[in-house]
Amino acid sequence: MPSWTPSSEWKDQDVFIIGGGSSLKGFDFSILQGRNVIGCNDAWHLGVEVVKICLFGDASWWERNKQDLKHFPGRVVTCAPTLLPLQLSWLWQMERVRDGLHEGNVLGWNYSTGAAAINLAITLGAKRIFLLGYDLGPQNGKVHWHSYAFKPPNIEAFIRFSRGFSTLFQSLKRLPELEVINVTDGSSTLPMFDRLPMCEFLSIVKTLLPSPPPALAGPPPRLAVMSPASEPPTQPGHCQEQRREEITA
Repeated sequence: MPSWTPSSEWKDQDVFIIGGGSSLKGFDFSILQGRNVIGCNDAWHLGVEVVKICLFGDASWWERNKQDLKHFPGRVVTCAPTLLPLQLSWLWQMERVRDGLHEGNVLGWNYSTGAAAINLAITLGAKRIFLLGYDLGPQNGKVHWHSYAFKPPNIEAFIRFSRGFSTLFQSLKRLPELEVINVTDGSSTLPMFDRLPMCEFLSIVKTLLPSPPPALAGPPPRLAVMSPASEPPTQPGHCQEQRREEITA
């Protein structure tokens, strides 16, 4: 497919992005059905009932997955530069710039698919973005919640990813109304973005309506999140009393 310029089809709505972190091992992905979900790389295996958009930016990942991926009924989007010449009706292509936040048919790569997915969610009109599985490091020796990855990232890759998120975070400061929330069980090493403990996310996500048409969208519910400066939970998965900052969506 020729270059894709997304419309604001998710304007003022919640968007959920599924990363690859092992903190999602055992996560009930069915609670995301009917919502605006971008799946990074191998998250497409969860099916279109959960993942509406599969985003990837690695040409080598494409080579390993293209035969199966063509059967995915959701939207398959790439910003891999070497794949731009391809003319496939089911492959939605966007331009890529290494750093920053961009508009139209351009995504800021910022060194990872997870960072590019945030840019895509913003282009689609997101009001609030929930990051799931953005661990940026191993947990109990495991890097991914799934077993599809061919070569898990090493420590140098995680350092590069973190540097990219830092660059993206600076660009996001020009969008003060946007909320990006890192949902974590305490294992995420991502040092920016407000944090919401996983157990609290699970307690409120079912109260959020499945993504409505833009004309019916009301203000997102009020959440209590921890600022990036707050101390993370001492035990992954443990909801404990700690300093919280009330935010109004």
